[in-house]
Amino acid sequence: MAEINQYKVACSPHKLDGATTRRVMLDVLIALLPCLVCGVVFFGLYALMLVVICVAACFASEQVYNLIRKKPFTTDLSALVTGVILGLNLPPRAPWYIPVVGGVFAIVIVKMLFGGLGKNFANPAAAGRVFLLLAYGSAMTSFIGADIAGNILSADVTTGATYLGGGVGALADGFLGAEGYWGYVLQLFLGKVGGSIGETSALAVLIGGGYLIARRVIDWRIPLVYLLTAAAMALLCYGSANEILLQLFSGGLMFGAFFMATDYATSPKWKYNRVLYAFGLGVITVLIRRFGSYPEGTSLAILFMNLLVPAMDRFLVPVRFGQTTKKGAPKPQVMKWAMRGLCLVLALAIAVAAPLVSYTEVAFYKGDYAYIQSVSRDFSGKYVFDVKGTAELGKFSQPLEYEIQADAKSQKVVGIRPITQSTKGYVAELSFFEGKTYDEIVALKDLSTDAQTSATYTNIALKNMIVECFSALDFELGKYTDLVLQEEYTYISGAERSGAKLRFTVSGQADLSSPSRPYFQQLEYVVTIENGRVKYIQTVTESTKGYTVDRALFLGKTYEDILAMTEEGIRADGTTGATITNVKVRDMLLECFESECFASAAGGEQV
Repeated sequence: MAEINQYKVACSPHKLDGATTRRVMLDVLIALLPCLVCGVVFFGLYALMLVVICVAACFASEQVYNLIRKKPFTTDLSALVTGVILGLNLPPRAPWYIPVVGGVFAIVIVKMLFGGLGKNFANPAAAGRVFLLLAYGSAMTSFIGADIAGNILSADVTTGATYLGGGVGALADGFLGAEGYWGYVLQLFLGKVGGSIGETSALAVLIGGGYLIARRVIDWRIPLVYLLTAAAMALLCYGSANEILLQLFSGGLMFGAFFMATDYATSPKWKYNRVLYAFGLGVITVLIRRFGSYPEGTSLAILFMNLLVPAMDRFLVPVRFGQTTKKGAPKPQVMKWAMRGLCLVLALAIAVAAPLVSYTEVAFYKGDYAYIQSVSRDFSGKYVFDVKGTAELGKFSQPLEYEIQADAKSQKVVGIRPITQSTKGYVAELSFFEGKTYDEIVALKDLSTDAQTSATYTNIALKNMIVECFSALDFELGKYTDLVLQEEYTYISGAERSGAKLRFTVSGQADLSSPSRPYFQQLEYVVTIENGRVKYIQTVTESTKGYTVDRALFLGKTYEDILAMTEEGIRADGTTGATITNVKVRDMLLECFESECFASAAGGEQV
């Protein structure tokens, strides 16, 4: 007891180091510099002006409020931090008054009216952004693309979509040598995409966030659990492993996780409460993105969870040292082990589920598909296509949608599930196609159903859909070796080989000019020939006016069959434009058969 008397017991908080509010805020400002620099580089000096205006509005609002309330001026830099964070949340070409209104609202309404620093009920920057979204929805959702050279001095640029608003269509197909998915990820990671001023570069955010963690300014649990939960939710809500990185690196999720969710005043006091808080942030953010009307959910999620923090700190308190139950037993640390278990479950879910979901995903959409909407793969290896089209039934068009299951190895249709068909009995006869091979389906001639003309049209449309599915499988997944072209060709621009199959890339123009207006339609196809017959015709570029190739005329045909075709014989239902397209495709196919690549594959014999 004598030793205990030597200690002085004081009320909390207990000061553990020499940190002051000013020093902490200075560290945050330093951490925000990489995001600010990237914002200026990608979006220009106008973006810097917006941030400066926002900082000035926040600082002036705080000092004017103190003057009116006859309080001393504050020099803790907190208003500057709010100004920079809110400014970095703005679109790069927002009107100048937007940061003024947002800065005044964030400081006066959210911060000062509730007692000032440390007493605000929500993060001022997050609340300010949500207020601006409600007040100036159009201005706050108008973004531009990143352009290092073109945006520096220009304030008048073209608006563009972001990934959250426009999907991968808002991104470049290739970036720094990376194509497709990894090109998209690299763009989002480095920040050369459309978005808010300081949110686009995940790399800049990680540099700033790493600095704050190293300086022990923020608790690493909040951003880590936030990002981990968002990853698991993206996997669950989007059903795509590829979506994880795209969601984490897009929008304001990374920025919010490190700079807004970690605010001292509005985040929980206890470390295990912070885990639950971050978990809630991740869940709400992705739910808003996936199912909400607004594509971004970070600020809304932070604002909502801020409102729950007081209740969490009051009712979810840690077990004190030596605390016991009514029976005298040590009180179990339920919150501690529950949050540890939650983190373990999230990590295991991603580690186990992500590879499984990734297996079911197939990289498609290189071609211009007429029917294919999406494709996946089940765990037995079969491919599942969602196809949509129409059947022309006299005076009206019947929308059609099917789920087609195909086996790439056996080239058989495993199953067909109708989703949308005719309500008047003009339904497809699935027995014509189920269990059949691709070659058998191509060879089908009589698709009539009990003399019902309209049902016959439905069968023909379904046949075309199935043909496109198998053509797409070969085009997307077939492994071919490039062949060197020894001659110059009118149409052939590339040739590949895989066993007995030859694949040619052909392109040309169809002259669809009229007496009053010249018009040339660019055509490009990938043609596969196997065992001397046309196996697939995959469209890359074709008419958008219905002047499309009739594949049924050519699939399964030999060189002699195609050579014997006349223009009158390949007329497409009286449509002149489609007939011209068919004639051009016939010439392309003939050149493929007559090429030295085909002659070499046929053992050196000329066709």
